[in-house]
Amino acid sequence: MKRYWHELSDSTIKKLISKGTSWRQVMDRYLQPAWCTYPDALEGALGCWSLTDSFGSRHKISIEFCKDCDCFKKVKK
Repeated sequence: MKRYWHELSDSTIKKLISKGTSWRQVMDRYLQPAWCTYPDALEGALGCWSLTDSFGSRHKISIEFCKDCDCFKKVKK
């Protein structure tokens, strides 16, 4: 089962970086939030900057944080 990228710990992210994990590998292994319709949001420089900011705003990602984004969609709880 794939995990959500924005829920990974900093230590996990650091391990992925040290292994040279590419954004393509991230996109294959992890999910963007269910409410996000941004095409390929985890595609590094071309993806969602908030999601791909490994140690900054990634920790803030939530329905509340994203609700004003043009790519936000409501999801059933």
